[in-house]
Amino acid sequence: MRALILALALLAGTKIWIQDHIYRTAADEAIVVAYRALAADACTSASPDVAAKGSTGWSSVAEPRVAVGNPALPVRFWEFDHALWNARFRQPYLVLSLEGAACTYDILAGTAAITHE
Repeated sequence: MRALILALALLAGTKIWIQDHIYRTAADEAIVVAYRALAADACTSASPDVAAKGSTGWSSVAEPRVAVGNPALPVRFWEFDHALWNARFRQPYLVLSLEGAACTYDILAGTAAITHE
């Protein structure tokens, strides 16, 4: 009987993990499709040096990924009353990566920040 209960619990956990993985993958893809062009435009205007190197720049070459929160903001987890707490831990960002540079596009504010690696 224990083996049956463990097997059912394992199957339920696997089902939940698969559904969560499918949901997150589809949501990430939808966000990238919806905001990639806006992010590329904002990144190009934020960094004219990358735009001058070629016409493709951020729009087609950059590797996109979705991130929640901006780790570059100086806010600690326990500082709930900080003005930037939501931006640090809750807001969605689209990160476009090129060789040696990354552009973080704030989806809610419509702004971009470039970091050079």
